[in-house]
Amino acid sequence: MVSVADVRLYDVSNDSLIAIGKTLVDSSLEMTLGNTDIRGGRGSQLQAIYYHTSDLNLTVNDTQFNLDFLATAVGKSIVTGDNVYTEETITLGASGSGTVTGTPLSVTGTTIYGWVTQIDGTVDKVTFSGSTFASSTGTSGDVVCVRYYHLNSAARSLTIEADVLPSIVRVEMETLLISSQETTSRIGVVQIIVPTATLTGAFSLSMTSDGVSTTPLKIRALANTDLTTASCLNTPVLAKLIEILDNANWYDSVVALGIQGGDFTLASGTKQLVVWAVPSSGAAFLAPLADLTFGSSSTGDATVSLHGGLVTWISSGSALISATITAKTSIDANVTVTTT
Repeated sequence: MVSVADVRLYDVSNDSLIAIGKTLVDSSLEMTLGNTDIRGGRGSQLQAIYYHTSDLNLTVNDTQFNLDFLATAVGKSIVTGDNVYTEETITLGASGSGTVTGTPLSVTGTTIYGWVTQIDGTVDKVTFSGSTFASSTGTSGDVVCVRYYHLNSAARSLTIEADVLPSIVRVEMETLLISSQETTSRIGVVQIIVPTATLTGAFSLSMTSDGVSTTPLKIRALANTDLTTASCLNTPVLAKLIEILDNANWYDSVVALGIQGGDFTLASGTKQLVVWAVPSSGAAFLAPLADLTFGSSSTGDATVSLHGGLVTWISSGSALISATITAKTSIDANVTVTTT
C-alpha cells in the first residue's frame, strides 16, 4: 500500500459530501489497543492478557488551505459573503478628496471609516460618504493608499466560536496497491471506511517564510453499531479495510470448494446447498451461487437448480450433486444425497 490516500468526509445525518482532500501531504491511520496483565499464584505468573481500550486515529494533512476541512473540524457551516479588508491606490482631487471603486461598509457602529496612507507613511483616518472621502492631510494630486472594508459576495467565512463541538462524519480513504511481481506496478486500491468518527476540533495553521501553510486534521473513530438489524451479534466496529484488485475475480485464488455439511439424506421437499470457497491464503468464504454450476448424476432421484444450488427430492434413491465454478471448471465439490 503506497502513496497518500484521497480522503472524503460525509455528514452522517444525511450522507452529503462535506469535504474532499486530493492534495494531501500525508494521511495515516493508527490503531492502538490497551492491555492489562492478569497475574496470580506464586511468582505472580501471567495467567491471561485482557485487551481493552481500542482506539483508531486518523491524520489528514492538506497542502492547500482547505476551509471545508476546518469547518468540519469545529462543527460549523461556511457562510458565503462577508465584509473584507481591501485597499486601493487613489490620486486625490481638490481639497484632498477621493473616490474608491468599491462600496465601503462600517465595521462597528454606523459610521463608515477608512484609512489613507500618504507617501511619507502618515496615516489619516477618514470618513466615507458613499464611496467618497476627504483627507485632511492630503492635497490635490497626491497618490495615496486607501484601506477600507467592503462586502465581497464571493468571500467565504468561518466563525470559530468558543464552545466548539466537532462534526460527526463518515470517513473514506483510498490509496494505491502496488506489486513488484506484476507486469504493471499498480495492482489495485485499498479503501478504508470509518463509518462514524469525530474530529478532535484541533488544528494549526503554521505560516513560515520558507514553507507552505497546511491544513492538518485529527480524527478519532467512534464505535459504530449497525442499527438496521436487530441481532444479538451486532458488534460495534471501528473501520473496514477493503482490498480491490484490478480486473480481479473472487475465484482467482480459490483452490477448493466445500459443500457445507457433506453428504445428507432428504426424505422430501428441498434443501438449499451452502458452498464455501477456500483461497490459497486467508479464510474460507461463501461462494456466490450465481457463479457456480450445479448438476445431479441422477435427476430421477434428485434434481438441483443450475445456478441456485436448491436440491429437490424426486423419488427414493441417491444422486451425486456437484458444484463447479463456472469460469474455473477445474475447481469443484461433490456430495451424495440419499433420498428416502
